[in-house]
Amino acid sequence: MTEQPAVNRLKKVIESEGFQQLTQRLDELLGNPVWWCCQNRDSPIVLIHSHDKRDCGLLSDDPKIREEWHQVVGEAMKESEEDQVGLMTVSPPGHVQVVVPVLCGSDLQGFVGISHLPVYEQRRLPPLLSLMVEHLRQIAERVRSEEDLDGVRRLWNEVVSTLDLGSLLERILEEILAVMDSSKGALFLTDPDKRLAPRKSFGIETPSESSAGLPLASAPYENKMKTWDHPARPLSEGDPLRDVFLNMVGQDLGKMEVWGVPLMHVGHLYGLVLCLRKKDRKLSSHLQTSLETLALGSSIAIRNALEFESMRQKSVALSTVHSVYRLMSSTRVASDLLHRMANLTLQVLNAKKCSIMLADQNGRLHPCVALGLQKGEIGTQSLDPGEGIPGLVADEGVSLRVQKPRDDPRFSLDPPDYYLSESYLSVPLFEEDVVGVITVSERMGSPNHFTVGDREVLNTLAEQAVIALMNIQYFEKQERIALKTMGTFENLFETGDPDKEGRSQKLASLMSGIAESIRIDEHTRQNFQMAAFLHSLGTLGTGVGENGEPLSASEESTKRVAMGIRMARRMDLPDNVIPIIRDQLEHFDGSGGPRGLRGDEIPLGARLLSLAEAYLGHIHPLNGSPGITMEEALARLDEDSGNRFDPNLVEAIKAYVRKGPEAED
Repeated sequence: MTEQPAVNRLKKVIESEGFQQLTQRLDELLGNPVWWCCQNRDSPIVLIHSHDKRDCGLLSDDPKIREEWHQVVGEAMKESEEDQVGLMTVSPPGHVQVVVPVLCGSDLQGFVGISHLPVYEQRRLPPLLSLMVEHLRQIAERVRSEEDLDGVRRLWNEVVSTLDLGSLLERILEEILAVMDSSKGALFLTDPDKRLAPRKSFGIETPSESSAGLPLASAPYENKMKTWDHPARPLSEGDPLRDVFLNMVGQDLGKMEVWGVPLMHVGHLYGLVLCLRKKDRKLSSHLQTSLETLALGSSIAIRNALEFESMRQKSVALSTVHSVYRLMSSTRVASDLLHRMANLTLQVLNAKKCSIMLADQNGRLHPCVALGLQKGEIGTQSLDPGEGIPGLVADEGVSLRVQKPRDDPRFSLDPPDYYLSESYLSVPLFEEDVVGVITVSERMGSPNHFTVGDREVLNTLAEQAVIALMNIQYFEKQERIALKTMGTFENLFETGDPDKEGRSQKLASLMSGIAESIRIDEHTRQNFQMAAFLHSLGTLGTGVGENGEPLSASEESTKRVAMGIRMARRMDLPDNVIPIIRDQLEHFDGSGGPRGLRGDEIPLGARLLSLAEAYLGHIHPLNGSPGITMEEALARLDEDSGNRFDPNLVEAIKAYVRKGPEAED
């Protein structure tokens, strides 16, 4: 309901059916006088009906008569405005006229004048003046009621299609301030913790929730306002919410007072609009009706928007579970998972910064992920229990929503570089005890602070993160057990064969060392080690066929690969291990087999296994012949670089084995 300027409302009064009926009756009674209107003494006179009375001072061709007429009318309007009464005065040159204020409640909308009346009519005009004032007031208030009801209808229509809480609150505040004829106001919303906090303002600055006096418990206002017999009332001196609002306004009240408009439905206070309004101004009955309807509709709209927001947040939480499940399926590396979790958290909560910290055995937090954070900011360095927001969350095991932490006494002594954002949300990671903390900051969009719904979503993320980490730890434990088991089997089978004794361990160690030197993660290195053990196990007993005849080198290699794949499947090893075994016979230039892969089409582990096995074959041959030196072996690898072997891996193995003698043992 956009506030109507008085000139627009005056125009609507003149165009109304009630005014047309009034002019018709008085035209018959007063002999078709001249009708005019204007908004105020400084605005131009607008002619309504002239009835061709050219000798009227308003229409006179004589500028002196027109000037005299305007002077008389201006003085009459001044007196009429001050006393809010209709006046009879002269109408140059030689007639009388009346000037009647158009009032809406006590607000002046303009003036209506009837000029060029015969002098003898002055005897029966006085009784008509008070009747005209009240009649025009009723017409103006009816016009105002229609405007208000139109605004309510428009608001209802918008409410049906508006579920964005921020936009809705802005619209509600605008409409209520228009009804209250106020240019300064604020809308306070009841949050899930039953506290009133400012969400929107007009004509003043909206303070943060952590400002002095905020937030306030909503229950006392809910109980008090249930007893109100009007849709709006002034707040009494000493009211805490009134004091908060006055601090927001930042000026002396003077002739103004603070009014409150509760937004209630079925006894529940959803919010409260506070605004400035002139003292001693009462709400007319039609304004009360409009305001009551508007407040009720606004309350229902807020309830619907909050329910929609709650449903949206539950949907986000549910989709978050699926997203985390996909993350768990896509990686078994803890550091990779945590980075992906942090990115997902920023996306879901529409925030700029995220940190994930894990606790050691002493409860000290150490940063694992820090996205969007500057050096020295909270979340980028280790924290003792109780230190900073994450430390307090870990120490107490509860989540925290913090606005302006530098103004919060709990964190006011922390280093100033800790908190470069205004809003923070931090939740613990629970297994049996707190194992870490996720913290997000600098929420974008509206609202610019983290909500209770955001906290629930982050709690869901944290729960899923712990489950994912536990699963990764379980898989890593199983893989370590598998590695030890395979190593034990290797030792048993290799015992008594001097050529093969310790061979599998050397191959696994060499592959892992080269992989680490080129910064391959630990989980992938474990897969490489498993493939090395399976490769060595596959060499046992593969030299003869089913009829006892010796196999060719090609047949033996094929049988070894098939046996390794079969063992990997029976042991239910990670899926990434099988391609390493399967493709170890491929050549970098595509000349190998069995699939003819080339370059990066060959899995990295398969390329590395082929290279490491060839190197060990040169320095520790299986046929009992003496081996060659490290440099001779590397020279032979160089000869096959680019055709059989990956050139980058050839350079990597050369750099690795030259660092120390352990690779030659």
